Amino acid sequence: MIKEPIQIGRWKITNDGISTSKENNAPVEFEISKIWDYEKKGEHYVFELPVYLCSIAYISNVDLLDFNSAFLVCQELFSETKPKQLPKISWSETLRRQYKRINGSLDINSFDGRKQYEFEKEYFNELSFEDKLELMKIDPKKDYLKDNEVFGDEISRKN
Repeated sequence: MIKEPIQIGRWKITNDGISTSKENNAPVEFEISKIWDYEKKGEHYVFELPVYLCSIAYISNVDLLDFNSAFLVCQELFSETKPKQLPKISWSETLRRQYKRINGSLDINSFDGRKQYEFEKEYFNELSFEDKLELMKIDPKKDYLKDNEVFGDEISRKN
């Protein structure tokens, strides 16, 4: 049990769990019991919450990295709640799955992310359809015909 809430970035750790509020003041809350949840991905077990957060567009990359710290601190503080029959969970595989999202997205809450987003938006608006098809031949993994995925909100890292 902790006496006072612990703040890490925008995430708050309490005896009830980990939480934050986003731009629309909608709370994002996870109960303490959820910090040990896992799922099997391929050959590995990964922690469910850090991977789940990657799918939420209003969670910025900065929020995600702060959550990782809060998540690990929370697991340490509430280690007595750890299930006895927990399989070996790969933190490196959990991070690798997050990295795929971070590497493939623009975080508008960072200076570089905003700058890159504006540059790409301007550049791609000037390309013709044929130019975009040519780019797809060079880099077939990127769909140049659709907009970039953008994560975050206006108040990431603000309390």
